[in-house]
Amino acid sequence: MSHVAVIAAHPDDETMFAGGTLAKFSAEGHELSMVLVTRGEGGEVGEPPVGPKERLGELREAEMRCAAAVYGVRRLVFLGFVDPAIEIGERPKRIEAPLDVFVAAVARALDELRPDVVMTHGTNGEYGHPQHIYTRQAVWEALRILRPWRPQELLTWCANAGTNAEDRLTNRDDPASWSLDVTPWFEGKLAAALCHRSQHAMFMRNSKTPDVASMLRRLEAFRRWDLGIVDLA
Repeated sequence: MSHVAVIAAHPDDETMFAGGTLAKFSAEGHELSMVLVTRGEGGEVGEPPVGPKERLGELREAEMRCAAAVYGVRRLVFLGFVDPAIEIGERPKRIEAPLDVFVAAVARALDELRPDVVMTHGTNGEYGHPQHIYTRQAVWEALRILRPWRPQELLTWCANAGTNAEDRLTNRDDPASWSLDVTPWFEGKLAAALCHRSQHAMFMRNSKTPDVASMLRRLEAFRRWDLGIVDLA
C-alpha cells in the first residue's frame, strides 16, 4: 500500500478535483494525508451563511476535518497561510507569502509526512485560480530541495484527457497520463462535498446546477510525473 499526500490551496479543492480518486484510494487501504495551504478564510460564507465572516476560517477548517474523516485521512496539516478576502464576482487572489517562505513550508510538511505519492493542482490552476497555480509552483520547487528523500511520483489533477478538454476546470496544458470513472466511489465523493457547506451556493452558481451531486464530476484525470525520471535539479 502507498502513502498519498494531497496538497491543496483551500478546503474543498481536494474533493472537487480528486474526491472520487481519494475515496477509491481509501477503499483500497492506502494511507492518506492532506496539507492545506489556507483555511479558506477569504471565501464565501454560504447562502444562508454558515456563520459570521470573521469565523469563516474556523468554520471551513471544521468542514475540512469533516471531509477528511470521510476519506479516512490519517494526518491533516494546515500550513497557516491566510487566504485573501474577496467579494462575490471578484477575481481570486493568491497568498501574500514570498515564494521561498511558501516553498520552505511545503518542504517541511512533505519531509515530515514522507509520502510515496504527492497529489496537487495542475499547471493552469484548473480555472486559472492564482493560488492554485502558486501552490503547484511551490510543490514543484519543494520537490527540488528535498534531499536525500523524495516522493516517488507527483500527480496533478484535472488533466486533459481529451474528452474533458472543454470542461472549465481542465488544465489544458497537462496531458492526462490516466483517467478514472469514479462512479463506483461517487457516494464517498458526495459525502465529502456535503461537508463543505459554506461553499455549496458557490458550487451551484458556478456550475449552473441545481444541487451539489449534479455539480460533481464523475471523470477524474491526472498527469503523472515520475520523480525518479524527471530532472528536478
